[in-house]
Amino acid sequence: RDFCLSRGLGDVYKRQIPDLSYSSGKVLRHISGETLMSFVIFDTEFTADKGLLEAGFDGWKNREIVQIAAIKVTSDLQVTDELNLYLKPEIHPYLSDYFVKLTGLTDSLIDEKGVAFPDGYRQFKLFAGNLVCYSHDWGNSKIADGEIMAEMLAHYKIYDNYPPCYKNIAPWFKARYEEEKIDIKSQASGEIAQLLGQEKALTSLGLGKHNALYDVYSILCGLRILGFSDDGTV
Repeated sequence: RDFCLSRGLGDVYKRQIPDLSYSSGKVLRHISGETLMSFVIFDTEFTADKGLLEAGFDGWKNREIVQIAAIKVTSDLQVTDELNLYLKPEIHPYLSDYFVKLTGLTDSLIDEKGVAFPDGYRQFKLFAGNLVCYSHDWGNSKIADGEIMAEMLAHYKIYDNYPPCYKNIAPWFKARYEEEKIDIKSQASGEIAQLLGQEKALTSLGLGKHNALYDVYSILCGLRILGFSDDGTV
């Protein structure tokens, strides 16, 4: 869909937005008001065991979102707001050692700050409003992390006639890498900043790759360095 509808809605859990200095000399700064608002970048982390990718379709069955992170970004690529949600998994109530090591998320953190998916989804929709929501999937998906959001809705039997407008930003990165003659076969969202020499710009987050909040800022680093313009062609 080319539009979104927010309804419902609960308080949004946010924390202070970091100021991130880049080697280009540009700084991500908080802008009050939303008159320049253009789009949302979001990322999810979901339950996983070692060997997930090798297991193919069976490895993806019953996966559950544990974290949703998102930032609102203006047309000139400045951050105006941030959302970081932790969700309590239902099918897999205890996180695997593999997942904990990969993401840095722990059972104690989820127990303390986690909410049920239906509440988290309402908060995400409130945050996103009618903005386009970009996420990153190197495969062929057109909606990237929008797919697991749909899986979660189906699991909880939630029917949403007006879901957020999800789009995959990875095809844009592939095209820009080709233009810049950057040879890369595959890439996760959290690896973008490192590839483009911007990893140090994210140290103030105190997080690592495969944490959803780190990953959304990694995507933003790439958009800034490679010159993204949200013209609706993605």
